[in-house]
Amino acid sequence: KRIITSPNDLQKFVNIYCQKNKTTDKVIKVCGNGWSKDLNISENKAILSAKLKIADITQHSIVSNEVITHKENNKGVTKSYELNANSKLEDVSIAGYKIVHKKVLKEKNGWRTLVLIEYKIS
Repeated sequence: KRIITSPNDLQKFVNIYCQKNKTTDKVIKVCGNGWSKDLNISENKAILSAKLKIADITQHSIVSNEVITHKENNKGVTKSYELNANSKLEDVSIAGYKIVHKKVLKEKNGWRTLVLIEYKIS
């Protein structure tokens, strides 16, 4: 299929496209996609989307803060739980990635680009 006419079309295509290429112990493979009325912008968005996924896998850090509170009053004990977590990417380099497949589809009045990129784990 070369034209996306509904969100279901897009979901099916992305699932099929991304699921057939799996990450191994030595290579990370991720999909990215982007849409724009301009073909070049669509391609750039797709590549950036995939690169961000690789950066998140390889070089992210998570800062979390967990608070558990127990309060007792004459009616009993009330408990509350709060968890805040942030994923951070700072000064990340994704040199050496390779685009192994690219697919461009017409969607509405623009272009949907899907890319599969791989990044060798050293």
